[in-house]
Amino acid sequence: MRIIILLIIIALFFGCDDFTSSERYEDNYYVITGLLYEGYPIQPIFIGKTISPFGDEFTDMNIPDAEVIIKEFYGETLVDSVQLVYFPLEQGIGVYIDPFQTKIISSNYNYRIEAQIGDELVWAETEVPDSIYVLPDDAFTTDSTTVFPQLEYETADSEHPLVIQTIDDEVVNLFFEFYCLLEFEDEPQYIATFGDHETPEDEEEYENMNGFPRRVDFYGSYLPVLNPDNGQYLVTESAYSGAIVFYGEYEISVYSISQNYFNYLYMTDGYTHGGIQNGFGYFGAVSGTTLYTEVVE
Repeated sequence: MRIIILLIIIALFFGCDDFTSSERYEDNYYVITGLLYEGYPIQPIFIGKTISPFGDEFTDMNIPDAEVIIKEFYGETLVDSVQLVYFPLEQGIGVYIDPFQTKIISSNYNYRIEAQIGDELVWAETEVPDSIYVLPDDAFTTDSTTVFPQLEYETADSEHPLVIQTIDDEVVNLFFEFYCLLEFEDEPQYIATFGDHETPEDEEEYENMNGFPRRVDFYGSYLPVLNPDNGQYLVTESAYSGAIVFYGEYEISVYSISQNYFNYLYMTDGYTHGGIQNGFGYFGAVSGTTLYTEVVE
């Protein structure tokens, strides 16, 4: 579902910036959107093209016949390559996947994606960020199957900051995502009363096209500080509570993100800065972990 939402956003950004010039739509622009996750197999990657709001259908962005390969490099040396195959989704849009799921992404390597679409080669390269480690805190667990510990909202920032250990003192790009695990039918309760009601009145109010406010994320560049007592380089995020909108169980993702993906998120017209050559979008990588907690009063 999140993939389809992202595709809609891409279509809106690429197809609606100029409603006055028909020439804007004479050519299609190819699109790649994909993230690699350190320690995991290759996740689905979308490869398609931009569409026009003047008569194009949503499914017109689909490209089911591209030849797609991901190459793994150690320095300049090609170590391995993986052929991706097209996988159709129910909504009429497809993604490209590794059908065997045997290639595990590692921060020791760089990765290049190549998509041959007719006579055009669309490609991108990304590094994989070094591993980060979120220091243990009794308000969080990494085990999604256990009873979640409780996080008191009022003291979350002051008593339970998110402390991230990095490998050195280099600037690190961090991405935080807070996702409420309650379903709309569970009647999630707002922390701050929204208008004249304490719970969302409909599913759109709970989770719009961008996932907000059920999902809230933020990102930034951080400079790790050396802890002289133990020699650890640490980043402390102690102002995250504003990303928590509801009481209840939460999934919190903390990632170090590659420069391609950070540029895509941060820069104006980010879809032109995501590392894609001969196209738009982004191809990046992330490294991190996921925490779980129950937010209470």
